[in-house]
Amino acid sequence: MGMVLYGMDNTRDINDEIMIRHASAVKKAAKNSLVFFDLPYSKKFSEKNIIKRTINIFNQTKCDGVKIEGNSELVDVIKYLKKMNIPVMAHVGLQPQKFSSSSKFKIYGRKDDDLKNILNDCIDLEKAGAISLLLEGMLTKIAKQITITSKIPTIGIGASENCDGQILVSEDMLGMFTEYHPKFVKKYAKLSTNIQNAIKKFRKK
Repeated sequence: MGMVLYGMDNTRDINDEIMIRHASAVKKAAKNSLVFFDLPYSKKFSEKNIIKRTINIFNQTKCDGVKIEGNSELVDVIKYLKKMNIPVMAHVGLQPQKFSSSSKFKIYGRKDDDLKNILNDCIDLEKAGAISLLLEGMLTKIAKQITITSKIPTIGIGASENCDGQILVSEDMLGMFTEYHPKFVKKYAKLSTNIQNAIKKFRKK
């Protein structure tokens, strides 16, 4: 949202207020879909901070759950939120909020210990009560192994076709955002060009 709607260079600058506004609008419009909000980045990383902010956004937006970027450090957070009846989707692999610029995004899984580490993380997150795993920007073999091992659904974004489900940023898929184009995204339209051409035609009349 920060990059495709607000022209930010990263996802960090989205704050809770912006997320509440957008997630509330989506939840209001989506009558037949589960809606999860993405917990915004915070410099203050603590379990108390994450829990407090999550509960606040959840209550204000009336969303169905929250997606949180992180690894095994989220175990106690997920356990607590589960008790509060707040479903958590755990976001592992490439975690955009850790980077100050999209140019620094790196595919996860190139190091020798990556598979072992992320498998252990996913097992811990699942045991803690996560209802699904969002796998982003990782090698095919890792996404495949996680999907085989996990008893909860895996949703991939740039993580091969081996996941249980897929997600794409609509602005990328529709060709509306041209500043950054992930290699794994297939464009099904060029709406940015079409919109510009339509406006040019209108201007000439």
